[in-house]
Amino acid sequence: MRRYRDRYFEVARCANCGSLHCEKVDDLQSYYADYPIRNQRLDYFTRSWYQVVLRRLERAGLSRDDEILDYGCNRGLFIDFLRENGYGRCTGYDPYVEAFSSQEALEQSYDWIVSLDVIEHADDPRTFLARMAGLLRPGGRLCIETPNADGIVLGDSETFVHAIHVPYHLHILSERALLDLSKEQGLDHVATYLRWYMDSWQPGTARRLFESLMMYAGNDLDVGYEPPRLGLFLRHPSLLFHLFFGYFLPSTRRDHMMMVMRAPAGRPSR
Repeated sequence: MRRYRDRYFEVARCANCGSLHCEKVDDLQSYYADYPIRNQRLDYFTRSWYQVVLRRLERAGLSRDDEILDYGCNRGLFIDFLRENGYGRCTGYDPYVEAFSSQEALEQSYDWIVSLDVIEHADDPRTFLARMAGLLRPGGRLCIETPNADGIVLGDSETFVHAIHVPYHLHILSERALLDLSKEQGLDHVATYLRWYMDSWQPGTARRLFESLMMYAGNDLDVGYEPPRLGLFLRHPSLLFHLFFGYFLPSTRRDHMMMVMRAPAGRPSR
């Protein structure tokens, strides 16, 4: 974020599983005071990216009869999107957003739990996954989307600064670590996607475009939630190409992952 451009934080990589861990920050809540992601809206861009998520969930078995919990739902934009697309049995929970902070959402079980970009903010990923598994019905599915430590090069922190996202991202798991923690909770692997969902073929929604825009404008996260600087397109003509074709350019980036797991059908419901 622009406010903290000149602050530095230590990040360590686990020699065993490859996960990344940020140093603890005592005043972490103060960093969330003006968190730009809170300004996100359900617009053309978010709908394009949520459509990527929905297609993956449907391929993994999501149906309109399923009861769905969006855990860490922020302002509930994904819930609104699901309802727009005929998924009416949706509930959201986010302890930091008053409208979704009721504990009642955690007093029942669900066919699906979706948690987008949340586990990396948790103090203890193991405890987080145990809580998610405990909310699943027998045969229920859990979708976790999070940065992937395997694809992050700490020696190139400027390129990967938004995936690392210190001090907000406390623990960035490797694919192996997420699989192992899921197995500990008795969850079976269903599918893994290594292309970030915020990368769509629709004009203006390619990851290559908005990351290039941020890079040319100082590489602050704030830029992604501000009106576009049209002058950048004049100074950097490649942005015009990325506007329409950025999604189709080859990429080896694997610094995000979306994993779907399933609870055993015979497991007793809590």
